Amino acid sequence: MTLGLAALAFPSAGQAQLREIVSKSVSASSSATTLGLEFADEGTLEISFENGTVYVDGDAVGTYQPGDELDIAWREVLGDAMALENGPLTEMLAEWTVSTDIAATSGVAVALDAALQDALRDVGVLVSADDPSFEGSFEDRSTLVRALIGSASRLGVLEEALAGLDSEFRVHVGEDVVVPEGSVVEGTMVVIEGSLRIEGEVRGDVVVVGGALDLRDSGVIDGEARVADARILRNAGEIRGGLVDVLAEERDVEAELRDRIREEIREEIRSDLRNEIRNVTRGHDDQSFSIMSPLRPLIRGVGGVLEKLILVFVLGLVGAGFLAFAGENMDTIAETARKAPGRAAMVGFAGSFLLIPVWILGTVALAISIIGIPVAIAWLPLFPLAAALAALLGYLAVARNAGEWLADSSFPWTGWIRKSNPVFTLLGGLLGLTFAFMVGHVVSIAPFLGVFSGLLFAIGSIITFFAMQIGFGAVLLTRGGRRREYHGFDPDAAWDAAMSVDVDDDFAGASSTGSTGADGGEDVHDA
Repeated sequence: MTLGLAALAFPSAGQAQLREIVSKSVSASSSATTLGLEFADEGTLEISFENGTVYVDGDAVGTYQPGDELDIAWREVLGDAMALENGPLTEMLAEWTVSTDIAATSGVAVALDAALQDALRDVGVLVSADDPSFEGSFEDRSTLVRALIGSASRLGVLEEALAGLDSEFRVHVGEDVVVPEGSVVEGTMVVIEGSLRIEGEVRGDVVVVGGALDLRDSGVIDGEARVADARILRNAGEIRGGLVDVLAEERDVEAELRDRIREEIREEIRSDLRNEIRNVTRGHDDQSFSIMSPLRPLIRGVGGVLEKLILVFVLGLVGAGFLAFAGENMDTIAETARKAPGRAAMVGFAGSFLLIPVWILGTVALAISIIGIPVAIAWLPLFPLAAALAALLGYLAVARNAGEWLADSSFPWTGWIRKSNPVFTLLGGLLGLTFAFMVGHVVSIAPFLGVFSGLLFAIGSIITFFAMQIGFGAVLLTRGGRRREYHGFDPDAAWDAAMSVDVDDDFAGASSTGSTGADGGEDVHDA
């Protein structure tokens, strides 16, 4: 169909033909490869890759690196050539072209491709610009497109390639065309499915679709050179209007779509792997959960009790430190908390409420003065630390009071608490303050008693809250245990003082006084 349309459009236009191969020879080793062809017109072609050099009919045309992309591509061609003969072999070699990536980085690849194509095609049928049959034109661009659109699938880009050009064309379909050196062609040249070799000058634009543009050293194109799905063989020729790749944007879009599809496939694979891993892990978790679910409440309850016991132990160690180094301060704080718990609680509430405002105001007051800036740097971390230590000291003092109360109680499990040992007293009080929490953890082992465990936890939280407020208030009232809040009458101290009076001396004095009176009984009564 292509040849028929070309004949209708351009009378006497020569047709491209491939030379017939009558014999071949292929040899390959690790360091060299050779392809030898003999044509029916007694012509020959030999292409060799030997030790980094490419030879065409014995002439070196360039170099290569053993194992690079060009070497691998050529060995693939030789592998196909070994299985083909005559016509199929000729067609395979004629259709083979160097990939765009290889051609962009290797000049020898372009020269090899051109040598192979020139050898396979019958140069006798190239149409010359001097040939009268070379002249031809279409005044209606749409007529040209309709006439040629069925010649090949890739001719659909012809309308885009011809956009903006003059209405008159020199069109060749399926032909190899040459503009000889020294000749001049006026107007636009269009070559479809063929090769255009320019050795002279084209005073216009050049369009090549689905073929090859070979611009030799002496070749000149005054206008644009537009190519669509075509190879470019440029040997220092001149293109004054610039080179335009019509399908460049299409290839960019295709590459973008290919990358996007590749990324979507990768993401789909990652998602499938994640789901598979999640399903496997969930299966193991479900299995572990089914095995451990009956023991989970027991483990949770026992763990909570152990957690509180460890907390009591740690606080006991801290309290022992306070007793060793600040025992008198702790005694003063405990006494104030015992004698006035309500007043200490109110002061603790107020102090807790004012902690943050005092911290902020103190920071601002120190920051606005140059001398106070270094103090402000220490104030920022030390004030919260001092407040936390005060709350801890007050809580331990209240715990000591609670331990003394438990020691005086009749509970059977408090016999080990001895008031003579302040450390034991402190530990007993800590256990008493956290007792509601421990019982709540034990009760939580039975799922149907969840309401009672929650109630016990609430009671424990309330006890802890008030203990900390009372202790913190007592610390504030006593200035950290440095000032005693109460100096009034102490019944215990008064009783001890009364019991220390010397009764024998008193009665001796009374007897001596009675002996001087007239009535001994009255004297004794007076005494």
